Amino acid sequence: MASLFNPSRAGGGVGNLNLSRHAKRGLQVLQVPALTQFRWLVHGFSTRLGGVSPSPNSPSRLAKGNDLNLGKVPWDNPQNVEVNRRRLLSSLDAEQMNLVIPKQIHSDLIRVLTDMPRADFPLPGDGLVTNHPGLLLSIQVADCLPILLVDVRQRVVAVLHCGWRGTVRRLAQKGVGMMKLMFGSREDDLWAAIGPGIRVCCFSVGEEVAEEFEGQFHYAGQLFNHRQVTPTPLERKYPGLFKNRLKASDRPKHHDTYLDLVQANLYQLREAGISVNRIDSGAPCTRCHSELFFSHRRDDGKTGRMMGMIGIRGQ
Repeated sequence: MASLFNPSRAGGGVGNLNLSRHAKRGLQVLQVPALTQFRWLVHGFSTRLGGVSPSPNSPSRLAKGNDLNLGKVPWDNPQNVEVNRRRLLSSLDAEQMNLVIPKQIHSDLIRVLTDMPRADFPLPGDGLVTNHPGLLLSIQVADCLPILLVDVRQRVVAVLHCGWRGTVRRLAQKGVGMMKLMFGSREDDLWAAIGPGIRVCCFSVGEEVAEEFEGQFHYAGQLFNHRQVTPTPLERKYPGLFKNRLKASDRPKHHDTYLDLVQANLYQLREAGISVNRIDSGAPCTRCHSELFFSHRRDDGKTGRMMGMIGIRGQ
């Protein structure tokens, strides 16, 4: 498959991209080439392309009504969402698989599935694990990181929803731990992929987020990028009105703080025992690439939802 981005030319924190594009009837899904060798495995990260939803934030160069919104959001018709989901399954040749969508709550709760859960009672949580063929595990994202895990020997798969809250609760590390505990997965058999999400170039956070990470991780200092901000004339004249920028004496005054969510999860996956050579972490930044991705932060919350998906084909 052709490479989707050339890291030397694409901006916005693209990183060392190893994802490739799988296109079918205008719908495009990003996949990890190293994982496509396993014919029993279904996986991918959806983009915004190839659907029927009329997103109010489509870039002007994209036709209105072509967005692949996969989430039930207020501005979209549920019928559009169902059509989009069917198109997505068809693009992966997974029409016969059962799409599992949890009720995401920004937690570290991981569900182990042995069968299809009830459609009228979505399981709350932010991680799904199974060794049961026919289930296509998914999580919905629009800036948070979708992370896929796979044990290629025992055929166990997992999907994780890692925003900053899930990350500070070590969801990625716990996902690997759950596979080891429940299925006896060995580190040498594990692969991981971190999908498209907001990267350090665009993910500014407040002091309270920085403090939570500093309280949890000894390497927290390596996860933040502090950028100087030139005070405005009004800030210089009335500094008391802007005292929130003057917190934390160990950081520069008048700065913006950017969190490297990808690096934070890379640390966790490596601490869990997965070889760096088996972790794909070079997906693009969702906020930077409006032509490909929805972004909650870029679009002030009025946006669609993409999916990270992984499953085991039926026998």
